[in-house]
Amino acid sequence: MSKTLDSLLATRRWIKFIDDERSDGSSIIVTLAQGWFWDDERDCGVRGFDTVAEVKANTTKKDVYQHTLYL
Repeated sequence: MSKTLDSLLATRRWIKFIDDERSDGSSIIVTLAQGWFWDDERDCGVRGFDTVAEVKANTTKKDVYQHTLYL
């Protein structure tokens, strides 16, 4: 995994796992931690991205939502 993805995983507590599947022709799969969902899709905690830059830009605190049930 790239240093940037490693850094995002280490510093963004809402990210549980990042799986870089681009070598298999897929995408970078980001799985959010329990209780966290995408702000624009509040029933989904997994999303694919084509580039590291997209992961960095679209996994900020403003892009996610923590369900109050898990607080």
